[in-house]
Amino acid sequence: MRQILVTSGRAVVARVPAPAVRPGSVVIRVHYSFVSVGTEVAALRSTAFLSGGRFSVADAGEHARTARRYLEAAVKDPRRAARRLGRITRALLAEAIPAPAGRVASSPAVAPDADEAQMPHQASAIGYSVAGEVVEVGEGVTDLVPGDLVAAGGAGQANHAEYVCVGRNLVCRIPPGCAVQWAASATVGAIALQGVRRARPELGDTVVVLGLGLIGQLTSQLLRANGCRTLGLDLDEGRVSRARSLGMPAGAADADEFRRLVRDATAGRGADKTLITGAAKSDALVNLAMELTRAKGTVVVVGDVGLHVQRETFYRKEIDLLVSTSYGPGRYDRAYEEEGRDYPFPYVRWTLNRNMEAYLDLLAAGRIEVAPLVDKVVRADEAPAVYEELVKGGRPAPLGVVIAYDLAGAPASDERRLSFRAPRAVPAPGPIRYALVGVGGFGAGVLVPHLQKMKERFSLGGVVSRDAVRGGNFAREHEAPVVATDLDTVLGDPAFDLVIIATRHHEHADQVARSLTAGKAVFVEKPLALSWQELERVVAARRGAASAPLLMVGFNRRFSPALQALVGALDGRRSPLVIQYRVNAGYIPPDHWVQDSRGGGRNLGEACHMYDVFRFLAKGAVTGVSAAAVDAGRLPYRRNENFCATVQYGDGSVASLVYTALGPREGLPKERVEVFCDEQAYVIDDYRSLTRGRDGAVLWQANEADKGHSEELRRLGEALAAGGPTPIPFEEIVETTAVALTIEDLLHPRGDETD
Repeated sequence: MRQILVTSGRAVVARVPAPAVRPGSVVIRVHYSFVSVGTEVAALRSTAFLSGGRFSVADAGEHARTARRYLEAAVKDPRRAARRLGRITRALLAEAIPAPAGRVASSPAVAPDADEAQMPHQASAIGYSVAGEVVEVGEGVTDLVPGDLVAAGGAGQANHAEYVCVGRNLVCRIPPGCAVQWAASATVGAIALQGVRRARPELGDTVVVLGLGLIGQLTSQLLRANGCRTLGLDLDEGRVSRARSLGMPAGAADADEFRRLVRDATAGRGADKTLITGAAKSDALVNLAMELTRAKGTVVVVGDVGLHVQRETFYRKEIDLLVSTSYGPGRYDRAYEEEGRDYPFPYVRWTLNRNMEAYLDLLAAGRIEVAPLVDKVVRADEAPAVYEELVKGGRPAPLGVVIAYDLAGAPASDERRLSFRAPRAVPAPGPIRYALVGVGGFGAGVLVPHLQKMKERFSLGGVVSRDAVRGGNFAREHEAPVVATDLDTVLGDPAFDLVIIATRHHEHADQVARSLTAGKAVFVEKPLALSWQELERVVAARRGAASAPLLMVGFNRRFSPALQALVGALDGRRSPLVIQYRVNAGYIPPDHWVQDSRGGGRNLGEACHMYDVFRFLAKGAVTGVSAAAVDAGRLPYRRNENFCATVQYGDGSVASLVYTALGPREGLPKERVEVFCDEQAYVIDDYRSLTRGRDGAVLWQANEADKGHSEELRRLGEALAAGGPTPIPFEEIVETTAVALTIEDLLHPRGDETD
């Protein structure tokens, strides 16, 4: 499919894989998308690092802020910051080099119909308001069916593209009598409507609207429909005239003239409410609003403005200063937007979804008009030229722009895989061809760099990501010839030998089971499963696969030099082991993804590493498990991140884990392992050293922690190449996962999951 992307200050029309449906979402074939001119032009200008060889003052400020962010990050993680700065540098250098032959580029600001192999490595999606036809519904969506006409919103979801996948709570039906073309403005309309709701206007109120761009124009109409008298200010006389033609009683393009207008219209008392719908980095608008609003009145900030309020007027009038958050309640709430958890109607009457519905109802009834605000309707392939005009400026910008899409293209299901014409389109014979599933921080920042050091063994053949833009960026940067949004398109390709899964934890078991069923070897970053049912599914999938494909979980610590040296020191031991493992994990907020249903909590998500270390050292099966958690009361700590667990093994060994988020991030290493055996003791200090207790001898030491990532992947490659056994026996993988699940049940009883 085609999608409009922003890359280094240009808008391009690029081919990307169509989105795959996910649970709780719908795939929409977009008929029209609505351009938010102010927001999107700002995005274009902020990414224009070089524009015809010139830096603007704004560009310089943006570069300074970017550099400062990465310098701050470098203090915490120098290598990660260096990688990011390297990518930015390459992008800058790519901009400085003339476009290769064949690229269509009418100016530095636009490259229509860009060839994906010639695009810079990094691009981003734009747009957040669309309308079209549902073509596929995900699991759990029961009130929409293919063929329904809907409007949808959400940055990162409802982008300018031929197909989008959007969470159910960001989608609403288009009512009869409302044209699909104008329904594409539903998200923009919901922003205006939420601002009005925050103001709580009453019949007969005089309301000032500062800024008569698209949001301001819609705000004025909504207030009129609510029985209010509106007065509008905008520096563009044309916008003031347009608002008057749509029912606004009076307005001005000069601030002093507008002060007099408000004074005379309110008998000197001031406006009852003032809504700031313009954008300005200065504090002038908010202070003007304070001046124009009556005592005990209300000022609502809808646009992006400075908020350094002059206290004297604010205090003397005792004005209520409110901020309106985007489309309404539910915005920026992951449970609402991604998981589809609606707010109870009696308690939250107007959610973002219900705001969108109300706006469309007003459109259908003719109470508000959006058609007179749309200055351009263009085809998707014409959009880059429109963005070029917007970036250049020099004449009044259009209020509304609608992009129309060709509806004769291929179905979304036929376009979920895209082959790049990259320099390394066909991998060299010999290496194991793998697909990376998930391009998050660990997969892209840890696993792939290690694999790239073993080019004689591994070859990146493809990238699978629900985010087609992010996946495409990574594929271009690393010259992967295939990018897909649906795992099945890779599983059905015999050219792929290995699937490397680095997605969020809650997706692992399903993706592992599907990959094993397809006969693919699998490396999955821990954990393997978050529930007993998921573990059973993985076991069944491997047993049911015809060739018992290799499965390896990223329990990397057993491959670390420190543990390998410790195993050598313990060779020939006579007594069982006493193992004490302390993890000073550090605090993570309860709303972090690791703590919710996507991560499964820190016991399942990280402590499984420690249980694998126990199994590796004890060399015997588990015979007993016990655990106890800290009761933190009302403090923001979870039971499964502050606990002690004890595991017993068949050879008599006992291992205990102290896992806590209560310790300091500075001054105390994260991990310490102490092992006692045969009147001897060994200490691993944060995987930087192994010391023998009796005489303090250092058996292994390094300047940086080495937790075995490179070695585990090297052994994985050897096993695949030789057809040998998995570096970690399948039985041990299952047992370690079962230990983690058992401890989770002990720490945080969840009842009988078989009910």
